[in-house]
Amino acid sequence: MLAHGNRTRGFTLVELLVVIAIIGILVALLLPAIQAARESARRSQCANNLKNLALGFHSFHGAKQHFPAAITIPKEMPEAARRNVNPLTDSRLFGNWAIDLLPYIEEESLHDQFVIRANATETVTLRNEPNAIPRSTEIEVMLCPSDEGRGNRFQGSGLAGVAGNWARGNYGYNAFQFYPNSSLWRTFFTDPLRHEFLPYNMGMGGFDDGQYRQLMKFSKITDGSTKTIMLAEMRVGLSQRDRRGVWAMGMCGSNFHCRHAAYPINTCAGYADDTFGSGDIIADVGEQTLRAECMLPDVNESGQSVVRSKHPGGAYVALADASVRFVSDYVESGTIRGDGLINDDPFDEINPDVFRVWQRLNMSQDGYVIDDQF
Repeated sequence: MLAHGNRTRGFTLVELLVVIAIIGILVALLLPAIQAARESARRSQCANNLKNLALGFHSFHGAKQHFPAAITIPKEMPEAARRNVNPLTDSRLFGNWAIDLLPYIEEESLHDQFVIRANATETVTLRNEPNAIPRSTEIEVMLCPSDEGRGNRFQGSGLAGVAGNWARGNYGYNAFQFYPNSSLWRTFFTDPLRHEFLPYNMGMGGFDDGQYRQLMKFSKITDGSTKTIMLAEMRVGLSQRDRRGVWAMGMCGSNFHCRHAAYPINTCAGYADDTFGSGDIIADVGEQTLRAECMLPDVNESGQSVVRSKHPGGAYVALADASVRFVSDYVESGTIRGDGLINDDPFDEINPDVFRVWQRLNMSQDGYVIDDQF
């Protein structure tokens, strides 16, 4: 006689499918939460990086009594050579704010590895072999974990092919609002009419060649350190020949922002980034992908950048008081033009109806009140 009491019943196929479906639903519900938690952690790290960099700026100011210049042209160079240094291209890459800041963010040994010389008999720039190792060094505090900069080095393009292997960085100095060619910046000193508009063009630091010095200090930030951006995020390039987001490279869009107040954060209007080597970038990535990523470059000169991040809805900035804020893509922004500089000819770009919160945050001396909490 068979004993029926010890028989075990297995899962039917229908029951197994139901269990799998339930597990699938639970995973689908959990994944967004997990991803959101990871992005939250990445955002916190990104904000903390900006905080540490901003504190480094304060230490630099304490030692030098001014903030670093966006670009430093060696004063030992003959005058004619100094006047021909053109940051729109990569033909002359000398010192810049990021290298100057290294001793103040616990990277003094890395700072001391850089070799920059320029005199009547010898010129050594950042693109030359003595700087191959230091410029390729990834610095944790320079990288936002939400972006793809880690291990994704810039490998060179441009005039004669700049030597490659440049480490990435996600934080750009809020420098200025004029076109960074070899001569325009000097006219703010030599042309009284143009000098009148310097307060509407200067962020935290321009050029310094030893003779003409666009250096900022706390006493010059007349708009207040709590209402002036010092650093803002920038996305790294989408190909190895895209120089956007390179911490040691003193070019607009590489490690400092210029003419960026004309465009909202993360703008997707297209053609808002003027980037040297733009043809190489388009060839590598494709126009359609670049448009989809809101990073289609335009003019083949590094003369314009946009504050961008991989965080949904906005980007982090560090203010001059070393506080860090997340600024929305929809911060109030006027309709100033991405012209050679901010002035009133032929369009009144300093009109308060046009020069709104985003513009005012990026200028340190414009004199306008910011009553929005941005």
